[in-house]
Amino acid sequence: MSLGTHNRHGSLTVHIPPELVPSILQHLSPTPPSLLPRPKFIDRSWQQYRHDLRAFIQFALVCQTWCTFTREIMLHTLIVPWRDESILQLCSILRKFGSHSRIMIIFTMDAGDSARLLNRNNFCAALDGCFSSMPQIAKVEIYGAMDKIFGHSLPTEVGRFDFLSLRSLKLAGSVGHSGKSLLHALGRAAPFLETLEIMYFETWPFDHSLPTSLEKLRSLILHCTYLSVPGVIDLLRGPDEDASSAQVLQKLVIIPSRLQSIPPPDITPLLTFDSTGERLRFLMIHMLDPCRSLECCPALETFVYVSPTTSNIFPFLPRTLRRLAISAMLLSPSDRFVAYISSENARNLLHLAVALKDDADLAFTTTSEPFVSVTKACKDAGVSLTWMVPGMLGLGLEGWDDVTELFQTVQSLPRGRLRIV
Repeated sequence: MSLGTHNRHGSLTVHIPPELVPSILQHLSPTPPSLLPRPKFIDRSWQQYRHDLRAFIQFALVCQTWCTFTREIMLHTLIVPWRDESILQLCSILRKFGSHSRIMIIFTMDAGDSARLLNRNNFCAALDGCFSSMPQIAKVEIYGAMDKIFGHSLPTEVGRFDFLSLRSLKLAGSVGHSGKSLLHALGRAAPFLETLEIMYFETWPFDHSLPTSLEKLRSLILHCTYLSVPGVIDLLRGPDEDASSAQVLQKLVIIPSRLQSIPPPDITPLLTFDSTGERLRFLMIHMLDPCRSLECCPALETFVYVSPTTSNIFPFLPRTLRRLAISAMLLSPSDRFVAYISSENARNLLHLAVALKDDADLAFTTTSEPFVSVTKACKDAGVSLTWMVPGMLGLGLEGWDDVTELFQTVQSLPRGRLRIV
């Protein structure tokens, strides 16, 4: 089939099939700068992103088809700077086209002198207007603004935020002493949340649980967060201690704060609470006891423990395991790993990822022990093997796309904090 025709002037006019337009525009759409590891834009990065966005919107002028696709792509994920007056224009647009929006990201910014800011109450009122105009919003990410939005003097508008369609919530940045207000404000979303991510909390709101149960929560991810085992149990338990549990949690990630006390807390009470560990299919832990944790999780399909350790975890790995990510330190001596991967216990294992200390170690994976023995054992067992080094993490890892960001988080931690005491 020809994609072009000659016009009356003799030049070639290219016709792009309509079904290819969304893919082309998606590829050309601007990508916001990463908010990790520091959850804050600088003013220059934000201005560049806005410039790219203005350039992208020009595709809407091509024709009606391109206009429709451009609008859907632009409004799918919304980037909102804290207190920036641009939210007023966004609120107006969403009244007409808010059904296209699925994700909203709110972040703090090192604003320059030229920044035009609203006061907190007016910003929250506009934010409430945005939420009420997005009936299919599925995910909200808030970076570094929790103590401002959920402070002691909570704006009235926050209590009315319509989160009824929300399925995923990500909170990054210390809440200071406003954690109780935050949990209370999020109570309206609790019955619908399937994923809750909490990052960089250096305190935990003790003795306060959500006013509504997280009865649909399937994934709980705690990045670099102060770990209060009783606090997490209260979070999962909900407001009624005597009510029968309807917990469906299947994925648990715990990467304690680098300020956490040493030795790290024991998470066994969390895993045994209401048979939480028995339901888990995915477990990633850092700087915690892997063997005791594995004993509580007999049905895991993915286990990630890339912290350097000399503990022999292989006898504790469940037969249900399909993916395993470990530190290279666990490969020495290699006979322990070789015995495991050739055993009946590893019969369901499909993917193995090994975290190397740095890029230089990658050169030894084809020439030195224990790497040669491990490579051969994986090949014989039909298990795909990925050598994981910090320089590769931004490129994505085959079979591990869903945890690449978590790998990056662990790799960015101070090396001295990676040891189990």
